[in-house]
Amino acid sequence: MDNNSKILIVEDEGVVALDLATSLKSLRYNVIGTADSARAVYAILDKEVPDLILMDIHIKGNIDGIQAAEQIRKLFDIPIIYLTAYADDDTIERAKRTGPYGYLLKPFEKRILHSTIEMALYKSNMEKKLQENEKWLNTILTSIGDAIIAADKEGVIKFLNPNAEKLTGYTHSEVFGKNLMDIFKLDRDINILSNQNISISNYVDAKRHLVLKNRYDDNIPITLEKSTFKLGKEDYSGIVIAFRDITKQLEADEEKNRLYQERIENQERLKLLSGKLIEVGEAEKRNLARELHDEIGQILTAIKINLQTIFRYPHSKEINIHVSESVDFVDTVLKQVRNLALDLRPSMLDDLGLVSALRWYIDKQATRANIKASINADIREKRFPQEIEITCFRISQETLNNIIKHAGATEIIVDLWEDNNQLNIRISDNGRGFNVYKAIQNALSGKSIGLLGMQERVDLVRGQLKIESKEGEGTSVHAMFPLPIV
Repeated sequence: MDNNSKILIVEDEGVVALDLATSLKSLRYNVIGTADSARAVYAILDKEVPDLILMDIHIKGNIDGIQAAEQIRKLFDIPIIYLTAYADDDTIERAKRTGPYGYLLKPFEKRILHSTIEMALYKSNMEKKLQENEKWLNTILTSIGDAIIAADKEGVIKFLNPNAEKLTGYTHSEVFGKNLMDIFKLDRDINILSNQNISISNYVDAKRHLVLKNRYDDNIPITLEKSTFKLGKEDYSGIVIAFRDITKQLEADEEKNRLYQERIENQERLKLLSGKLIEVGEAEKRNLARELHDEIGQILTAIKINLQTIFRYPHSKEINIHVSESVDFVDTVLKQVRNLALDLRPSMLDDLGLVSALRWYIDKQATRANIKASINADIREKRFPQEIEITCFRISQETLNNIIKHAGATEIIVDLWEDNNQLNIRISDNGRGFNVYKAIQNALSGKSIGLLGMQERVDLVRGQLKIESKEGEGTSVHAMFPLPIV
C-alpha cells in the first residue's frame, strides 16, 4: 500500500506520540510532525498543512485539544480525529460540537487506527467534492439569466438566486425557511407545489403568461418553468421554479404590432390617397377645360368675330370700335391665363421666395372672400429648400381654401418663423371650428382627402403637422419643417 496522506500528531505524552508515529509510518502515512500544545500546532501549520490531524483532547497550554480543534477547523478546515483516554459524556458532547471525523480511545489498536483514519480521509474528500460541486451549482444558479427558487415539497424555501431576489423583492436571508406561497403570488390559481411539471412560456399569447405580484405590489409579467426533483428514495422531494421577467418582450411585441398596424394603415392611406389624387387630377383637368372653354374660349370667339368683321368691312366707320374691343378682350384673356398659371404654380415662389408668394396669395384669397387677413413673417426674404417652400405654400393653399369654404371666419392670421433650425407656419382663424378626430376618421375612410393630403405632404419632407380646433372657437393649423444644418 502506498499512502501519501499527511498526518499531524498532537499528543502531550512523548512516548504515546512516538508510538503513534511509528504505527502511522508502518501504514505508509506521511507524518509531518508532532506537537504537544496548540502553539506548537500553529507553528507547524504555518509551514505545512496536513490532510488530517490526530488531536489529543488533553494537551499542554491554556487551551485543550477541543478548543484548538475548533480554531483549526475555522482557519484551515482540516479533518480532525480525537485521541482520548476518557470518554465521559460531557467531553464527548463538547467534542461533537466541533464536527470531528472520529474518536480513538487510548490505547488503540493498529487496525482500528487504520480504519478510522481511512474513513475520516474518505469522508473529508467526499465533503470537499460536495462543497466544490455546491460552489459550482451556486455559481451557475447565481449567474443564470432566469430567476430561480427552490423549495421542498411542503413549500419551504431553500434557495433564491439574485434574479429571483430582484423580481420578488425579497432577499435569500429574508425568506429562507419560509413558505413559498407567502412570497410567490401569481394572478392565476396554479398548484405550484404539485408533483407535476409546469411550463408557461408563450409570452406572445397574453392569456398564457403569468403575472407575479412582488412585495412592492408591482405586477410583473413572467414566463415560468417548474420542475420537480427527488432525493434518495422519495418519489417527490421538492420543486425548482425558473421564471423570467418578460416586460421588455411584451413591450417589443406591442411596438412590433403597432408598427405593423401603422404600416397597414399607411398602405391603406396611400392607396386611398392615390385614388383620390387621380380623382382630383381629373377634376382639375375638367375645371381647366371649363375655364378655357367657357371664358377664354368665348372671348377668343368674340375676338375672331371682330377680326372677321374688320377684314370684311375694312373701311367701316366702326372698325376702331372693333379693334379697341378686341384689345380689351386680349387683355382679359391674358389676365385669365396668368391667373390660371399662378393657381397651378405661382412663379413668384421661384422668383421672389416663400414670404412674397404667401403675401400675394393670402391677400388675393382674402380680398376675394372679403376676409380680414394678416401675415407675420419673422424671416424676411430668406430662401429655404425648394421642397420645403413648395410644401409650406401648398399647406397654406389647402388651409385657406378650407377656411373660405367651411369655417365662416372673418379673420385669418398667418405666422411664419424660424426656430431651433425649424421652419414654422401657423394659420389661425376665428371660424366655427370642427371636431379634429372626426375629420381625421372621415379622411381615413375616404370621405375627404384634405387633411390626409396635407399630412402626406408634410411627412414627405419629414415635418410635423398639428391641428387644433374646437367647435365655435376657431382652428389653428401648425406645420413644422426641419431645415438642413448649415
